[in-house]
Amino acid sequence: MKAIRGATTIDENTEKNIKLRTIELMENIMELNDLKKEDIISIIFSVTEDITAFNPATAFRERFGGDIPLFCVQEAKFQGSLKYCIRVLIHCNKENINHCYLHNAQNLRLDLVLKGNS
Repeated sequence: MKAIRGATTIDENTEKNIKLRTIELMENIMELNDLKKEDIISIIFSVTEDITAFNPATAFRERFGGDIPLFCVQEAKFQGSLKYCIRVLIHCNKENINHCYLHNAQNLRLDLVLKGNS
C-alpha cells in the first residue's frame, strides 16, 4: 500500500469552486498515477477553516461514485498557513506514485511539484 498526497487551492468559498478544484485535483492525480477506482483503498481530505461552502469528499463522491471510504477534516490553524487549501491523502494499491500540487498549493511542496503541474 502507498499513499499519494496532493493539494489545491480555491479562489472563492463557493460550492462551484470547491467542486471544480477538487475534481481537477483528483483527475490529475488519477491520470498521473494511472489510478483506477479499484486501486483506491480510502481517501482523506482536509480543508482550511475558510472552506465552508461544500465538502470536497462529497464532490468526489458525486463525480466518482460512493464505493470508496472517504473522510474530510478541518486542518489545525497555524500562523502563516496557506488559505483556501484542500489537501488529499489517497491510500492505494500502486507501486510507483506521483504527488500532485496545483495552483497556490504548489508552494507547499516545491520538491514534489511535477513539471507541467500548474
